[in-house]
Amino acid sequence: MWISQLDLVGWRNHERSSLNFEQGVNVLIGPNGQGKTNVVEAVRYLAHLSSHRVSGSASLIGDDAAQATIYGTFAHGTRDVSVGITLKRNGTNEATVSGNPAKLSEVPRWVSAVMFAPEDSSLVRGEPGFRRQFLDDLVVAMSPAMAGTYADFEKVLRQRNSLLKSLRNAPRSADTSTLEVWNSSFIALGAEIIHHRIDSWKKVAPFVSDAYQNLAAGQAITAEYESKGFGLEDEATRTEIEDAFAAAVQDVSRTERERGLTLVGPQRDDIELLIDNRPGRTHASQGETWSLALSLRLGVAAWLRQERPSGDPIIILDDVFAELDTQRRSRLVSVISDYEQLLVTSAVEEDLPEGLHGKSFDVTRGQVVAR
Repeated sequence: MWISQLDLVGWRNHERSSLNFEQGVNVLIGPNGQGKTNVVEAVRYLAHLSSHRVSGSASLIGDDAAQATIYGTFAHGTRDVSVGITLKRNGTNEATVSGNPAKLSEVPRWVSAVMFAPEDSSLVRGEPGFRRQFLDDLVVAMSPAMAGTYADFEKVLRQRNSLLKSLRNAPRSADTSTLEVWNSSFIALGAEIIHHRIDSWKKVAPFVSDAYQNLAAGQAITAEYESKGFGLEDEATRTEIEDAFAAAVQDVSRTERERGLTLVGPQRDDIELLIDNRPGRTHASQGETWSLALSLRLGVAAWLRQERPSGDPIIILDDVFAELDTQRRSRLVSVISDYEQLLVTSAVEEDLPEGLHGKSFDVTRGQVVAR
C-alpha cells in the first residue's frame, strides 16, 4: 500500500497542510522543530491510533485549535481507500472510512506503516513503557480489531484506579462489589492483551532474528515476556493466562486498596530482549543497541509485507540517518529500498544516503511546499 494524499487541519503546528505523495521515495526536509516529524507522525497515527512521542491526544491538537483532523487516501492495489480521524479537546473523537462514519478502531485495518525514529534506541535500553508500546503497536498491526480492546482496557483501568483510590481510606468493611464488577472486565481485557502480545511476538520473532543476523552476523536474538506479579508458561493458553491473571489480582487486592493503585496487568509488563542470552538493556553496546532497534522495526515490516492483505507497509524513516554510521545506513537502505513507499524526513539533504532521493518537500513553520 501507499499513501497518495494527506491533509492535516489543526494537527500540532500544521494549521492546514496538504501533501500529494508518490510511490517510491518521498522526502520532507527542514530544520528541527519546523513540523516535518509531525507530518509522518500523522500517518503513523492512522496505523496505530497512537503517537510514538506522547501519550494521549491533547498535545496533538494545535495550540489554537479545538480539534485536529488527519485525512489520508491510501492505494490498495487498484483500490483507493480514504480514512480520516478527528481528535477533539472536548467531546468524542470521530473517524470515517471512505466517507462513512466509522469506529476509530476500524481505521488501522486500512493503514499499515512502520516507523523508524531516533527514539527507537529506547526500545532496547529505555523504560518498559517503550517496549510495551512496541508490542501494542505490533498487536494492532497484526490484529487491527484489537485497537478497540486497548481503548476498552484503558477506560476500565482508569475506572478501576479511581475506585481503588476512593477505597484507600475507607474502612476494611466497605462495599467492594463495584470494584469486583470492574475486575471482571479488567481481567478479561488484560488477558486478551497479554495473549495477543505473546502470540504476536512469536510470529514476528523469526523475522527480527533474520534482520539482526543481516546487521550483526553471529549473534542470536531471543526475548522473554515478563508478566509483573505472576508467571506464565511458554505455551500458556488464553484461558491459562486469564486464570493466572485473576489469581494475581486476588493476591494483591489488599495491597492495591492500601496504595489506591492497580499493581498487576499488561500496563506494567515488559519484554526482556536478549543478545546471545544477555539482557540488551544492560549489556548491549551502542552499535548492538541500534542494530537490535532497527531489527525490531525491520522484522515487523517483513512480517506485514508477507502476511497483511494490503502488502507492503509504508516505511517511515524519521531523521534516523543522522544517528547511524555509514555501514548501518547502507544496510538499512538495502533492506527497505524495494518497499512500495518510503516517507523520509531529514534536517539536511546531506544526511540522505544515495538511492533515497525522490519527491521532495520543504517544511517550514508548519508549512509544506513541494519542490
